Amino acid sequence: MNTNNNIRIERIFNILLYSLLIILALITLAPLFWLVLSSLKTQQEMVTFPPVFWPKIAQYGNYLLAVTKIDYLHFLLNTIILSLLYTIPGVLSSSIFGYAFARFNVKGKDFLFSVVMIVLMIPPISVILPEYMFFAKLRLVGSYNIWLLWGIGANPLFIYLFKQFFSYFPAELEEAATIDGCSRIGVLLRIFLPLSKPAVVTVSLLSFLTVYGDFMGPVIFLSGQKTTLPVAMATGYVVRNGILMVSVLLSGIVIYSIPVIIIFIVGQKYYIQGLLSSSGSKG
Repeated sequence: MNTNNNIRIERIFNILLYSLLIILALITLAPLFWLVLSSLKTQQEMVTFPPVFWPKIAQYGNYLLAVTKIDYLHFLLNTIILSLLYTIPGVLSSSIFGYAFARFNVKGKDFLFSVVMIVLMIPPISVILPEYMFFAKLRLVGSYNIWLLWGIGANPLFIYLFKQFFSYFPAELEEAATIDGCSRIGVLLRIFLPLSKPAVVTVSLLSFLTVYGDFMGPVIFLSGQKTTLPVAMATGYVVRNGILMVSVLLSGIVIYSIPVIIIFIVGQKYYIQGLLSSSGSKG
């Protein structure tokens, strides 16, 4: 009898747990569902109160207008180039710093890592003015080289993630590679990074999305045809009297979100493993 009761309790618990997870998933997906529905509405339906939940006639032409009203592919390519320009050197530089903090035993290491953690807590918006003045002095405003320098400078969060992941590797692995003639940088590039796919994927995803979804940086540092798609969409979907074409803008956002969703679906396994390992949990 006790066994049957335990099985019944376990089944009830599982039913309640999965019901809760389904509800939370629906709540999480609700904004995305509303975004897609709104992108198919007319301009009149977008401004109607109370809001229209379901469009009377789906306006699929909004998607065509979204990619023709502005030079959509050009600005999307700008965004991807800028994201890669930040991501590729950023992953490499962050892994180097993370490796140094995880494997080097030198005086002052803990103090320097504390400085990195303090920098992590500084809101990026608070340094945007001095950054602009600095890059203006270097005559880099309007250039993609700003993002290249940001990538080379490394991100404190990514340094932390790599440092945490590299800390798990046994010292014997590094010693064996050194005996075989590997330098420090060789150990990182040939041993640690190939074995750290979850961390590399996690940092790459976060790094790419940092720039891909950024609005403030391109607005301040770029202009004209060099700017990114978020800025182009915010300023390009207007009619002659200055009214924003809201449903067309939402259609552009839906298309803009597709690469992000695909990237996350493809890399979610490594992404989750990287976060778990970097947080101190082995998955």
